[in-house]
Amino acid sequence: MRLLATALAAAIPLLFAMTGANGQSWPEREITLRVPLGPGGSTDTAARVIAQYLGEELGQPVVVENRPGAGGVIATTALARENADGYTLQYSPMSLFTSEPVRRSDLGYSVEDFDFIVSFGGSSPTLTVHESAEVTDLKTFLDNAKANGTRITYGHPGVGSILQLAGQRLFQVAGVEAQQIPFESGGAALTALLAGDIVAYVAPETTILPYVGEGAVPLAVASDRRSPFLPDVPTMKELGYDVSLESISAIHAPAGLPEEVRARLDTAVANLEKNEEFKAALAKIGVAVDFRNGEEVVQSITSIRGVVEQLLKEQQ
Repeated sequence: MRLLATALAAAIPLLFAMTGANGQSWPEREITLRVPLGPGGSTDTAARVIAQYLGEELGQPVVVENRPGAGGVIATTALARENADGYTLQYSPMSLFTSEPVRRSDLGYSVEDFDFIVSFGGSSPTLTVHESAEVTDLKTFLDNAKANGTRITYGHPGVGSILQLAGQRLFQVAGVEAQQIPFESGGAALTALLAGDIVAYVAPETTILPYVGEGAVPLAVASDRRSPFLPDVPTMKELGYDVSLESISAIHAPAGLPEEVRARLDTAVANLEKNEEFKAALAKIGVAVDFRNGEEVVQSITSIRGVVEQLLKEQQ
């Protein structure tokens, strides 16, 4: 009997240790949601909303940690080497897995280094013209340019960005001559459009929204689905132009999450998908809400990366 009691006494701590290790009691403490960019931007703002509601679902605080550097590459490289225990997650723009691997050969990570949890949505590059173009639909705009031999001047906030590549892809598919004009910021490009200095601007739909009817005319969005912010504006695919380069962000973790941790996160996400207050909070800060599970996120990355590779090669 004494031997049995001794064995049980030795086994109980081991059982508790196993419970903590395999994630059955996860989370037991606060979780870090890292943002690989500086505070105050759209990614950081969305992460703070997500952290609040995700923490409520998990029953532990989710604390946002900003770790900027090299456009997010430094933090993402570090995350790939973190413990896969679920206590360190990251909320990243997927350009870190689409554009950056094509533009840089020295990345310290790959898609396979992470478990992708969910994308709550993002934004859609939107081709917008100045009202002086006197068009309200994309086909007429492009047909007029081809018929008149016009070279379309379009602005964007940076070469290699999803916004620039969406414009490049559209004009390529449509067979229209276009001259891209990079600006230092999206605000500068928007100012040029509203002043009529450029004919078109590819921008997130929420950037354009306040100026619809005030000089800006959105013609189409470069995503698989219409934007909830511009429900009357068709997708480019709807109009016969095979262009989909939407900008999404997602939560991911170091690869190898324990099954129980992943299941707990998936349950929390499923609950958030039914939480109208959460979705309204995201929409209020300009996120086009569109839940995608980890597998769908990876599919989007693969699809967009293939287009990015092709377009960036053409720029060289």
